[in-house]
Amino acid sequence: MFTVDHSLHLAVPLARVWRLLADVDRYRDWHPFIILKRDPDEPRKITYTYRRRGADQFTVETEISKLDRQRVIAWRVGVRWLLEIEESFVVAKELQGTHLVHGMCCTGCLAFLFWPLFRRGLRNVLMLTDRSLAAHLKRATTIARYSQPRRGL
Repeated sequence: MFTVDHSLHLAVPLARVWRLLADVDRYRDWHPFIILKRDPDEPRKITYTYRRRGADQFTVETEISKLDRQRVIAWRVGVRWLLEIEESFVVAKELQGTHLVHGMCCTGCLAFLFWPLFRRGLRNVLMLTDRSLAAHLKRATTIARYSQPRRGL
């Protein structure tokens, strides 16, 4: 087993960051690698699609493994005991915004074998994802997304 994480400060209120992270059906708007879709009948079940430009994508059924409101959300993909990856977002309120720790924990017998290969690649994926999340939070607001355009100006 090994864990890779990346942390950053977001100058955004915790509630706003949490709304974005908890709305798994909107991950396609900001996450560069995955699309999540919640099962309307069973909210903890999700369809996970991994996508990369110029590469094949794969889709698996999984479920949210950790959910603690305004604190942590995580899900697992892979084959238990062989290679399983849990991706998580942990948030905490700070004086001037939100502290986010984005992590991936690899378990299973192949995790040990792939440790040298995966460590650097997973860290890069985390940093790219976090940059994308921060950029989305800077430019998109819930108010702007749903407000009506002004007339007569």
